[in-house]
Amino acid sequence: MTARLLPMFPLGSVVFPYTIVPLKVFEPRYLTLLADLDRGEGLTFGSVLIERGSEVGGGDQRFDVGTEVGLLSVEERPEGDRLILVAGRRRIRVVEWLPDDPYPLARVAGFPDVPGEVGDRPGAVRSRLMRVMALASEMGADTSGIRLDVVDDPVAASYQLSALAPLTPLDAYRLLTSPGPVDRLDRLVELLDGQIELLRATLESQ
Repeated sequence: MTARLLPMFPLGSVVFPYTIVPLKVFEPRYLTLLADLDRGEGLTFGSVLIERGSEVGGGDQRFDVGTEVGLLSVEERPEGDRLILVAGRRRIRVVEWLPDDPYPLARVAGFPDVPGEVGDRPGAVRSRLMRVMALASEMGADTSGIRLDVVDDPVAASYQLSALAPLTPLDAYRLLTSPGPVDRLDRLVELLDGQIELLRATLESQ
């Protein structure tokens, strides 16, 4: 598959395809990225999870699978930073990192999902998410604003359900890199079952 050049925005969290995510942009190099997009360099960039290091200052090490995102809106704030809204479009794999000049750039290729028959896996995930929310509510968390509605398309649903789950960045990355929706949803069930057991044990010990 042909690689193409894409500006990159490494983060300490995973952005999944088929989701909408707010981001705060304050570092000068990423404000420059937004300015370049505004000048017609394109309205898309890539997001990858930082493997080691910080979001601020550069010098970080990055994972090679991420998400191409589209810029939906930019809100300028009096403090000089920006609040942006992005839509995850598709999964990508970094073929080559280029020098940061001034922000990260990479040659990327598409990384499509392997199709598969998911059956009732989305329903199994949704039921576990409801159980996690119920247990978290018993512990005092406010889950009233969380909605579990997802689209019917199995690939999109597998990403949207992954984004709704309370996961560590590394677990989220493992879901992002799953071959396809069948494997992703099966892994998600396992992760949520583990969380349910942990929440139950915590409640019983209180």
